[in-house]
Amino acid sequence: MSKHGMVKAVGTHFEYEDGTIFYPFGTTIYAFAHQTSEIIEQTFESLSGSPFNKVRMCVFPKDYTYNKNEPEFYPFHKTDSGCWDVDSPDERFWNHLEGIIKHLDNMEIQCDLILFHPYDRWGFSQFSQEDNLKYLQLCIDRLGHLDNIWWSLANEYDLLLHRKSMEDWYEIEEYLASHDKRHHLISNHNCFVPWDTSRANITHGSYQTKRFPDIGGLVRKFGKPIMVDECCYEGNIPDFWGSISGEEMTARFWMSIVSGAYCTHGETFLDPDDVLWWSKGGRLKGTSPERIAFLKEIVESLPGPVEPPAGGIPYFSELSDEERREKEKDPGFVSFMNAIELMTPENRHMHFYAEHCYSGRCADNSAIINYYYLRCCARDTLVLPADKKYKVEVIDTWNMTREVVLENASGKVTVALPGKPYMAVIAH
Repeated sequence: MSKHGMVKAVGTHFEYEDGTIFYPFGTTIYAFAHQTSEIIEQTFESLSGSPFNKVRMCVFPKDYTYNKNEPEFYPFHKTDSGCWDVDSPDERFWNHLEGIIKHLDNMEIQCDLILFHPYDRWGFSQFSQEDNLKYLQLCIDRLGHLDNIWWSLANEYDLLLHRKSMEDWYEIEEYLASHDKRHHLISNHNCFVPWDTSRANITHGSYQTKRFPDIGGLVRKFGKPIMVDECCYEGNIPDFWGSISGEEMTARFWMSIVSGAYCTHGETFLDPDDVLWWSKGGRLKGTSPERIAFLKEIVESLPGPVEPPAGGIPYFSELSDEERREKEKDPGFVSFMNAIELMTPENRHMHFYAEHCYSGRCADNSAIINYYYLRCCARDTLVLPADKKYKVEVIDTWNMTREVVLENASGKVTVALPGKPYMAVIAH
């Protein structure tokens, strides 16, 4: 059993049952449970030296590029006619899956368990709704006692809409929520059409997205934790979704965290044996995990979870009423604001999306964080509360260095920066 109990959603962040804050730093290993014992052991070894404390993985085997192997066991036996018999589970499979999840729990790693997915050559995605619900009950009966389970209704649920209608998905969600008496976390993951995070049974958002300037708005809109569970993968395969750099993977974690949300890693480096981390596990090969570990240490040292900024137009959202009134005496400022108001909402959104400034803070302004991403500033001005004193650090997120540049800072202060990308400033 987990030493802190189950993880629950509390406001826009996560906590264990004993009140300890849980900061998810996830990774994706879709077909982890369907690999050889050698690869599974190698994966556990890799995880033990990584920053990752949440693993996204599937119950059903997965058929996709770089993932064509047959698993040793399947969830069910077959009938004489060759169909899967959901009333006849294969205990070898379920014991094996439970053992993997328990091992993760012993490592203090949460298991974000994906219940359905579209990448299927075996027929699991073609069950009747009656069999879907029987399968869900089996998952609850066999795995629901485990503390470290999170239920993910699907990976890319919207790619299954030709087989499961929205009404079917709503029934699946409701069945899981009402029959799991321990009330594990529940989410649903999209390809193109996000699931409605406002639904009562949904404890947190699980998004596939690359629209990072919008993430803080999702946190504010739903008032629930937001996971960016798929944002492309560090790797070198030909596909656009699996060929971002380690710098960009690291940056996407920083952009999520500073927006008050959380991010999930994945790796897709070509391998002669087709053992890609994102599909099978094995060994981590990228440059981002070490930098993500550095970020994790920083986040866990903060006084509390990061909250997104209140929103508003960049450059002016931090102005006090007095400062704004002073600026409005300048005709140039008034012209600027008038022009902004003439933009269509769509164009205004896209304009500020392209010029988004990543800034977040902990409750009561106990810490304030700016992340500069690709901006190469030589200096920046921070507007700190005048009634508090802060230590200000400049952080090189790629070279993993922290330098205290100001002590006892308050009000409007200027911070020198090195004029290169991937820098951050934390006042705390």
